[in-house]
Amino acid sequence: MSDSTVAEQIWTLPGALWQLRSEACGLLTALNERVWQNGDPILLELVRVRVAQLIGNPAAARARCALAVGGAEAKLAALPDYPFSPLFSSTERDVVSLAEQFVIDVGGTTEDMRAELTGRFGADGGRELVTAIYVVEFTQRLQLVAARLLDDGPVPVDSPGPADATTADLLNAYQATVVRGSALDPVTTELVRLRCARTHHCRICQTLRLADARAAGVDEAVTAKVDFYERSDLPERAKVALRVTDAFITRPDLLSDVAAGQARASFGPAELASLALDITKWSTQKIHVALGTDGADGLDTDEDGVAVFGFDETGRATGYRRR
Repeated sequence: MSDSTVAEQIWTLPGALWQLRSEACGLLTALNERVWQNGDPILLELVRVRVAQLIGNPAAARARCALAVGGAEAKLAALPDYPFSPLFSSTERDVVSLAEQFVIDVGGTTEDMRAELTGRFGADGGRELVTAIYVVEFTQRLQLVAARLLDDGPVPVDSPGPADATTADLLNAYQATVVRGSALDPVTTELVRLRCARTHHCRICQTLRLADARAAGVDEAVTAKVDFYERSDLPERAKVALRVTDAFITRPDLLSDVAAGQARASFGPAELASLALDITKWSTQKIHVALGTDGADGLDTDEDGVAVFGFDETGRATGYRRR
């Protein structure tokens, strides 16, 4: 089985998304390649399939990464029973358990789990593993939601990424590209960002406010409505975006035909592509939550307990200042 077949099975993105946002798709593809090159393929395959099972992605659960074929099949078959099966090593059990926590409720990651992670892999290795879990999880989520929201399109035959970039470099470049190319308006962007932050329990992201959204009238009275948006007086367009966000970050398979149709009616294809990609960018906060590095103590906040930030022309974050 060739490397291209591996990509076709486990990290190929929908062609329509490629046509609309080729740079972001290329970087995410390169990020997946780097994660699988650097990591233990059997361990990552266990994580990938368990993620697929948890988020309702049966096609991905049935697929197999060629990099792990031959060494993981028996374990994959026994995956639902991994805490008790003798097939799994203690490392595999702990990593799959961490992945489950990451997917279901990253805010519930405990200090004991972090200590176990660092003790087993070291600080750098632990960060690499958590980043890999994020990439494996959100690539699948993006595949599912983008395929629902966008029409079909051809997938590039060859999309090489930077040859010598590190995982961190690629992740940073991906996030910057997503922000820089977003077609969403600042109000929708801020509401989606905060919905992700509050669902993932990211302390720093919940404390921040986007300057562009502030200028567009998104004050604390508006942001408070994110938590009960369906019962609020937010515009229907915002509610549609938040419905897509909720499905994306919980169970993409629960994105109903009605909600997908509402999204198509409310947003153009470029906006839908941006919405899906933006959600992956805002969800990188899960890495910091899992590692316990999401503290907001260093922010210069105002009387409402918030700080304002923005992005420069390259897509890098700037600011973190008082309003």
